[in-house]
Amino acid sequence: MEKIKENRIPSLDGIRALSILMVVFGHAFKGYFKLIDIANLGVRIFFIISAYLIVGILFRDVNLNRFSIKTFYFKRLIRTFPAFYVYLLIVVIVLLYFEMFQMEQFWRAPVYLENYHPRSLWNNNQWFVGHTWSLAVEEQFYVLIALMFMLFNRKVINYNQLLKIFLAIVVITPLIRVSYLFVHAIPNLFRGSLHRSFETVADSLAMGGILAIITKEKIINSKIFKFLKDKILILILILFFFQMLNSSLLVELFGLKIRYFYNFVGLTIINCIITLLIFILINKDRTSTFFCFLNNPIMKTIGLWSYSIYLWQQIWLYSWDIPLYLKFIGIIISSMISYYLIEKKFLSWRDTYLKNK
Repeated sequence: MEKIKENRIPSLDGIRALSILMVVFGHAFKGYFKLIDIANLGVRIFFIISAYLIVGILFRDVNLNRFSIKTFYFKRLIRTFPAFYVYLLIVVIVLLYFEMFQMEQFWRAPVYLENYHPRSLWNNNQWFVGHTWSLAVEEQFYVLIALMFMLFNRKVINYNQLLKIFLAIVVITPLIRVSYLFVHAIPNLFRGSLHRSFETVADSLAMGGILAIITKEKIINSKIFKFLKDKILILILILFFFQMLNSSLLVELFGLKIRYFYNFVGLTIINCIITLLIFILINKDRTSTFFCFLNNPIMKTIGLWSYSIYLWQQIWLYSWDIPLYLKFIGIIISSMISYYLIEKKFLSWRDTYLKNK
């Protein structure tokens, strides 16, 4: 097996790979996933991983007295902007060529506001940038979390208060989701963006933040971890069960009450299980089957390409009249070009610039 680099968390690239595969297959075979929306589940895993990594980096930087909000924003900008705007440029060219471009469906994406695009305003052309709602959530998170850690760095808030803020978000977010279902006076901009708007998915990010700042030993020594650490398959089945509660088929059978339960309790349980699974998997023994699977070269490569794959799968998985296998080939080729010629080049330049600064 390829040796794990010390500067990368074991198994995390493999978990990213699983997440992006869930998104791709969820979009490509959506007719087969009527009970479990695996694409949405894959995005939720991405949110928790992203928050875990970003909060961990910021927390470490504050403790090492090297926190810089300017450096943080610069690094995130170079990490996300180039590949994203190249994708958007190609989308515009393609849509103009096929006479499909509509500014009403497009304008939110380049300004990271697609997560506030009410469903009532969607049409088929929204598909090409519809997935950028999650990137909008990420960018909004970067802005807010850096400001929070600036306060933490200046001793305006302490560790316990930081943890309480994350816990409060976990508690408040389900209340917001349910209020959007019940209170019709809330503007359509927010009600129509449920499960995409920042305030209705912030609990996933908060769970990643909690995982990042609680000490590893405290989690390992907890009774719940000791009980569940070897029950990965059971946890996955429970995860799928609660995700299933949001399916239209179950709503038809049991009414809207099951969807209220999903938004109020189900998603919280889903976030907790994903967070626990991530912790279990990144701390698995290196001889275990799970570790070997998540850290094999193929999974690690897919994990490295995951951002580019996420961008490009959308345009290929539109309802073009071409065979599915050609769409998959298109995703792979586009993602390789995006990763090696854009992502990697800009990241290399970023690191060199910061090193010589």
